[in-house]
Amino acid sequence: MILMASGFVLACFLANPKLVRRSDGSGIILMKNPSWKSEILGLFETLKTDAYIVGLFPLFIASNWFYAYHFQAVNLPYFNLRTRCLNNVLYWGMQIVGAYVVGYLLDVGSMRRSMRAKAALAGLFVLTMAIWGGGYAFQKTYTRESTLLNDEHVGVDFKQGKYIGPMFMYMFYGFYDAAWQVTAYW
Repeated sequence: MILMASGFVLACFLANPKLVRRSDGSGIILMKNPSWKSEILGLFETLKTDAYIVGLFPLFIASNWFYAYHFQAVNLPYFNLRTRCLNNVLYWGMQIVGAYVVGYLLDVGSMRRSMRAKAALAGLFVLTMAIWGGGYAFQKTYTRESTLLNDEHVGVDFKQGKYIGPMFMYMFYGFYDAAWQVTAYW
């Protein structure tokens, strides 16, 4: 909150870009922001010239759909509050690792790009079956109702022995999320 407030105050002291001059006396170039109309027209132009982009739409849509499942159907009902916080740190930490690893693998120069794309799809298929299959097996061990005690959420704590397996599964969800998104936008 303090950083945001500081940024707000500091923004008031920024110079007007029209008045900024370089050391040689020339002005800076101000980029014109596109209008919503030009953006939509550009989208239709792209769909006309590169129709194969439409085939990627399901991949783009699916890239954020599993958040609701991860956070609302796994993390929320099964774990207590402090363990959910730890899980989120592990999830997003594995996103960083996954984005780095998958991004590196997709940019390996020793393989043709078409071969990397096929390997990425095969890798995503294997990851999907393994991670989501493990998640399905885990999901069958509890229901939302079974995590309640007298209408109060109890949840598993990270100090309990039965936390280790679900912790790794949740970490793999984060890795998978990054792998999917990096591949989708590669």
